[in-house]
Amino acid sequence: MPRDRLWPAHPPPFPDELLSSWIVRIAHANAIKLQTLSWQLFGNERSPWNRDIDRSAPPWLLRALCVHTGCNYWDAFHTTLVTYRGRLYPRRQTSGRLSWVLPIKGHGMRRTAFSLQFCPACLAGDPVPYFRKTWRLALFTYCPEHQCALYDECPACHSPVTPHRGDFGRELTDARPMHACVTCGTDFRNVPCHPVAFPSESLRVLCEAMLRSIMSATNPADRFDLGFFRVLHHLCGMICSRSNHRLLLRHLTASLGYGDVPLLPEGRIGIEDLRGDLRHRVLMCGLWLAEDLERRLTKAWQAKAIRYNLMLKGFRRPPRWYGDVVASLSNWRSSGS
Repeated sequence: MPRDRLWPAHPPPFPDELLSSWIVRIAHANAIKLQTLSWQLFGNERSPWNRDIDRSAPPWLLRALCVHTGCNYWDAFHTTLVTYRGRLYPRRQTSGRLSWVLPIKGHGMRRTAFSLQFCPACLAGDPVPYFRKTWRLALFTYCPEHQCALYDECPACHSPVTPHRGDFGRELTDARPMHACVTCGTDFRNVPCHPVAFPSESLRVLCEAMLRSIMSATNPADRFDLGFFRVLHHLCGMICSRSNHRLLLRHLTASLGYGDVPLLPEGRIGIEDLRGDLRHRVLMCGLWLAEDLERRLTKAWQAKAIRYNLMLKGFRRPPRWYGDVVASLSNWRSSGS
């Protein structure tokens, strides 16, 4: 690689860093506005900010970054969400809903969805604050390291977290740092940490093990494989579904001892569309089912909280172990009705 093509500052990606976060840090380190760097590097016709570059970064973008930073291609590749393919979702998709990935909505550099989360304790502890890949996942509602709930908005002005807009419309000397809200300037490192609640200790242990498994650099052959995450995603989809008038949600919240039934948004939604505490509750309901699937799904079916035909609806090629549990419920006479 020609050394004279390296930028003056070429910081490598940090562990678990998002591609978008890395690019912002590169621009800051070189004292250049992010949009200027993007225009010079990619051209106005191929601006990376009109897409979800963390989800679907094209190879030419990664190669260009490697040329100017001296970074190994696969180290750059591992800043993208594509690395979860085969673990959280079966195949790469450039559009549409992607299982467990919080969706980006908006136009150009503007964002309207709450697709990026953060842990204030992590940002405060970073010598150089940066945003993690796991903060784009719907599975992460809290930080396993600091045991506090993740924020998916600025707690002061309730704007989406958009660190790539820190210098947008501002002189470079007035740009917001990546750890500050681009709208009101709130320092995310200083916002309070809130503990996260679990319905039971066993669910806390299960959730902790699941998140640690995702964070692992290796792909261990444990229970948290692609089949597990596909079934958990399907269970959460059934919980969110309006097809059974949210009867399953009512049954599960009662079983877990929640004081009230959370009010879900209208329309066709998935776990990725839910915010903060609401997503945590639905995820706990799904994990509680998965913890003892045969017994608890059977009990929900017997309570008429879920119909048999919904258990496989839209679920293509489910794992055999899930299909066997559902098949055991196909005889309506055994429901006790």
